[in-house]
Amino acid sequence: MEPDTPCPFCSPAPEDIIAENELCYARWDRYPASPGHALIIPYRHAEDLFSLTAEERCALLALADDVRAVIVSRHSPGGYNIGINIGRIAGQSVMHCHCHVIPRYPGDADSPRGGIRGVIRKHRDIRGERRGPGHGEP
Repeated sequence: MEPDTPCPFCSPAPEDIIAENELCYARWDRYPASPGHALIIPYRHAEDLFSLTAEERCALLALADDVRAVIVSRHSPGGYNIGINIGRIAGQSVMHCHCHVIPRYPGDADSPRGGIRGVIRKHRDIRGERRGPGHGEP
């Protein structure tokens, strides 16, 4: 996102909101990783999780329960990955804090073992063994 581009999360259209509380709202991801992929976003523009107030962090996590209920009402996931990318190096492309709630389904990955660790290929838990720094690999 270019510096002069308006933030796509600061002024949500009411019809895009699938759940909300006083400090955060949720909407479907426009580029879903799986059916039902949703985002939880603070109303206040804050760059990342570390820029949120304690109340905003609590509100974000509390809204995850409501988002899960909406996802379950439309889909039948077998699990979830929930995560926040912080900084461009970690994959954050919109510099407004947002939490991904990604439903997972049987067969959607060859080997889901290791879960979120799979974002760094050498840290994947491929055969049930820990890999990477602190787990037997430099």
